[in-house]
Amino acid sequence: MTVQDHTDAVRLDNVTRVYGDGSAAVHALRGVTLAMQQGTFTALMGPSGSGKSTLLHCAAGLDTPTSGRVLLGATDLSTLSERKLTELRRERAGFVFQAFNLLPSLDVLGNVTLPLRLARKRPDRRWLHEVIDRVGLTSDPVRKFLVE
Repeated sequence: MTVQDHTDAVRLDNVTRVYGDGSAAVHALRGVTLAMQQGTFTALMGPSGSGKSTLLHCAAGLDTPTSGRVLLGATDLSTLSERKLTELRRERAGFVFQAFNLLPSLDVLGNVTLPLRLARKRPDRRWLHEVIDRVGLTSDPVRKFLVE
């Protein structure tokens, strides 16, 4: 399925997410419609329990809406198998978590390049330098450790 406005990086159409059943049901999202355009920054704010994480998980394909649809670009996430969702997240989605979510068994370089290794791709050295600069790992000792 495609979305009419291809400038949307992510679009949620009438997304609902309910956990549990009956009187124990928790309505984390109720009919959320939202479009986030390419090249923009979006801040999501609200009190604890208001559905921010659930919305982000649905938008990234980490969780499945109970109803409604989520599009990443022109791709309707509900049409993808779990394997295709994993590939899409690896290739087209980026995450900045509240906690670092680093793998302690890997060094910094291993954590930075893990998605590429999983995709059986080698990092471009110029790209690696740019990533290191953007996240502030620019000191000479750190740079030398990461790319040599």
